[in-house]
Amino acid sequence: MRRPFRREEDEEIQERVVRVDRTRKTVKGGRISSARVVCAVGDGKGNVGVGIGKARDVPQAIEKGMKRARKQMIRVPLDGYTIPHVIEGKSGGAVILLKPASRGTGIVAGGAVRQIVEVSGIRDILTKSLGSGNVFNRAMACFDGLQSLYDPAVVAARREKSVRELLGRDVVDPYKQAAEDAAKAAEKAAAEAEAAAEQAKFEQALETSEEAPAAEGEAAPEAPAEAAPAAPEAPAEQ
Repeated sequence: MRRPFRREEDEEIQERVVRVDRTRKTVKGGRISSARVVCAVGDGKGNVGVGIGKARDVPQAIEKGMKRARKQMIRVPLDGYTIPHVIEGKSGGAVILLKPASRGTGIVAGGAVRQIVEVSGIRDILTKSLGSGNVFNRAMACFDGLQSLYDPAVVAARREKSVRELLGRDVVDPYKQAAEDAAKAAEKAAAEAEAAAEQAKFEQALETSEEAPAAEGEAAPEAPAEAAPAAPEAPAEQ
């Protein structure tokens, strides 16, 4: 059986099954069982998505949930390895409070919220559940909070200010900065390789042009020396 083609980006994405719920529906002919799955995907670099999958079998529900989570992936604004400001996410009766934390705090969360935060790439955050304990609603409330975060750069541009003027300090997304540095390094390496190739091509052309006259001189046959005309013999004395 041939394996489906997978891009490198897909190989870097982390997949988590947050919750599996089994349901049964009673109909005239009997009972129909199905499954509902909450899935979370992320690349660990600021991109995260949450999806719901429903099917008769659990594997099919997981597959559907993962596909929907990939389609709904968002970019989370980051301030270092934490979020830029306090935010509340709501879904149904669940309310999740997300607060930025200092470096080294870690992920203070549990259950569904922890799994979503881990795959998103956030390393320091404080969370609190303020509403219902339903895992499905908690997961969706956490995702709603991450979707509602404001990017300081966008807000500053909207107010025609710089981020330093707005917050009094610079806000750096380490994953974006690492990607930009890698792109610059790749461009620099490509430019150096191109320059080296051009230099090698120029040197090769120069060597070829120097060897051509020498080869022509060696290949040309030397013209035979013309014999000097013989002097006329003196008449013999009688």
